[in-house]
Amino acid sequence: MLHRITDENFMDEVANSDVPCVIGFTAGWCDLCGKMVDALEALSDTYAGRVKFCTADVDEQRGLRIMFAVAALPYTVLVSNGTKTPLFDELVSTERLDERISFVLEGGRCPNTTPLGRLR
Repeated sequence: MLHRITDENFMDEVANSDVPCVIGFTAGWCDLCGKMVDALEALSDTYAGRVKFCTADVDEQRGLRIMFAVAALPYTVLVSNGTKTPLFDELVSTERLDERISFVLEGGRCPNTTPLGRLR
């Protein structure tokens, strides 16, 4: 199951979540984003109860687009314990996304992990 994240519900759904959250940033005009959403949906069953999978439309959620500095689509990020870890800024296979999520959850460090920050 994917959760739709908005500027308004971000704090409750993601920032204050008891489990790590993977957010897939999308846009209606982005053909590749649909394929990434399919990968997120597939992994949501694999990680049920351990990770929350979410989507956010960058055209509708300007605050999130700015907060996460989304410059390319599709874009995926993992949010956990007050930090954001960019995962990919391109379309990747479900398997590759799964490997990266597992790596980060097991304590692996990725470049550009930063404090979460706030919506403006």
